[in-house]
Amino acid sequence: MPRLSAEAAGKAAEYLAEAITSGQTLAPFPPGLAPTTPAQGERVAALLREKLGLPSVGVRLVPPPEGIEGPPVAGPVFAARLLHAPAAIPPLHLPRLTAALVAQLARPLPAREKPWSAREVAARIASVHVAVDIGASRYTRGPVDLPGFMADLAGHGLVVVGRKARAGWEERLLTPRPARATSDGTPVWRGTVDVGAALREVAEAAREIGDLPAGAVLVTAGLSPPLPPGALTLTITGLGTAELTG
Repeated sequence: MPRLSAEAAGKAAEYLAEAITSGQTLAPFPPGLAPTTPAQGERVAALLREKLGLPSVGVRLVPPPEGIEGPPVAGPVFAARLLHAPAAIPPLHLPRLTAALVAQLARPLPAREKPWSAREVAARIASVHVAVDIGASRYTRGPVDLPGFMADLAGHGLVVVGRKARAGWEERLLTPRPARATSDGTPVWRGTVDVGAALREVAEAAREIGDLPAGAVLVTAGLSPPLPPGALTLTITGLGTAELTG
């Protein structure tokens, strides 16, 4: 694979930072600037975070968009991009809505060697929220490959977060939960969310990145197929709802 020089990685991050701050989208990278391996994508993403100067408040795990093969990608979560439901969504480029969960940690999540179990993750969580993850792209035509998606902070757009789950949610995390989404009262998706597996998976992604303090959030997205934009209500039985007003 072609080597991505430090200068080229920095320039790619500058282009992405400008797209984020200006709202303008990017044409394909000029030759020599596009990351071509996952490691290069991670490198550009790290430089992009530095240029934006936005502190991360947790870890977000999301599968790549349709047409791109690869495992779920971990990226940062920015506090300004967590919105309380119900929320109206500002214009985003190529929005991709999926069911999500947000968990806030009551206790630190260390970067230990031993994998986390679902029950161990549940024991470290202060609250769980049903959410709608709204991915976005800084590329005019969307990412063309996995490294490009990784470089663009895994398409981090907005996360609309519902109220915390009511008492008793700890045990509900350990069994699959029925879920549904409706638009203006019309069903648009029904499925099942394996809550424990989803939270364990994002905890594992966090474990590989580094320690997370108490108060940090775990966001696991892509728990449904892409949902239609506009007014939407997502419900996960026993855990709550998240609502978009349009």
